[in-house]
Amino acid sequence: MDDHTLYLVFSNPVEGKEREFNAWYDTVHVPEVLATPGMLWAQRYVVREAEINRAVGGATPAHRYLLVYEMEGDVDAIMAKVREAVASGGIVMSDTLDLGNVSMSFWTALGPKVRPE
Repeated sequence: MDDHTLYLVFSNPVEGKEREFNAWYDTVHVPEVLATPGMLWAQRYVVREAEINRAVGGATPAHRYLLVYEMEGDVDAIMAKVREAVASGGIVMSDTLDLGNVSMSFWTALGPKVRPE
């Protein structure tokens, strides 16, 4: 059984702190989290405007940024190590991150990747 998990973190910067937020994420936060055993890789994304968001029933996403990590192993054990590192200062949190607006979730594949034929 594949024990790989995608860990998705949706976030926004504190208003007026976007430049500092991105610098912290890229140069401090991502490398510190990736030092946790079980973390395999990370990639950051920024929301992209699309015409369909303006269609009837469409909505602008609540978060501007997405960070995708791939993890291998027991999610609870890996995240316990992340929490320990935050508590000890090994992972530094920034006041540029709007902590009240962060959303995290964990995803396991239901099947193989499907590509067009």
